[in-house]
Amino acid sequence: MKRENPCGRISKDIRPGQSAHTTNNWLFTRTLYTKPLGFDHLQSYGARVLFTAVMVLNCTCTKAPSLQNHSKEQDTLAIHINSSLPYNHIDVFVFSDTLTRPLESHIRAGNSRFLKVPSEKGDKTVVALADVHGVFDGALPEKFSTMENLSMDYADENPEAPLQGGLCSTGNGETAELEIQPLLCPVVIQSICIEADAPLINATVKLERVNAHAEILRKDGFHPSFTLDNPTGLRHPFMMIREIPFDICSSPQEPGITLFCYPNEDDDGPGGGGTVLKITGTLAGQEENFRIPLGRIQRGAKLVLDIALKK
Repeated sequence: MKRENPCGRISKDIRPGQSAHTTNNWLFTRTLYTKPLGFDHLQSYGARVLFTAVMVLNCTCTKAPSLQNHSKEQDTLAIHINSSLPYNHIDVFVFSDTLTRPLESHIRAGNSRFLKVPSEKGDKTVVALADVHGVFDGALPEKFSTMENLSMDYADENPEAPLQGGLCSTGNGETAELEIQPLLCPVVIQSICIEADAPLINATVKLERVNAHAEILRKDGFHPSFTLDNPTGLRHPFMMIREIPFDICSSPQEPGITLFCYPNEDDDGPGGGGTVLKITGTLAGQEENFRIPLGRIQRGAKLVLDIALKK
């Protein structure tokens, strides 16, 4: 008697925020969270990302040349950082909203969410970057136009302390309210199964066509000029490829795997450059590959996938 494949029920109960995708050899539901939810309950090498509230132990402030010998009235700018993720340290840059938008001051602090920065009176653009590594190479941007064009390489990212960035405008003694977001987008493999006469063994999941670099302050319009198909050169290769810890069979199982990519809003269709999830394994002695387009991935997205493969 043929047993009913429980994977066949996945597409019949699509909750709000989900979309179902089918081809000849796979089906999956894609739950897309467009608001920053944080990397809560996600694991990397078995280590959970935990938030610990501590006091700021050190704080350094640098005045830009325009403030070293100034005659304008000095003021203090209060800044509040909003983030769904913890961070180890934060850099805050204050730019004057004058013609060339020069850098007025820069402060580096610990993981505090409330800061005060010396500043002249007037309208400002405030930029905050958390857990920056390898972006400035020892030189601070002297103008906002330079800061606006700074980008981060995917290969240098660390999911346990991802770079986060954001900016806001403020003036007239207002508190600067900054929301910072990571560029990294989690891709959670929530469950996986296969409809076949044999299990898929020795399987791996890998991301392909991953956006190789992205502008730190960009909010949308991520269209990669260069993408990655393998993890060579990554500081943390597990962002892109992981082994599935069991044989994939007809009953859905939860692998506890999270991969990470950069935003990519390119199309999935023929000739498109959208990010793809590739599943490779051995089925009845033969290597099999399943490629699943992930759709447009915007900044702040978190994808949760329930995958049903079909051979």
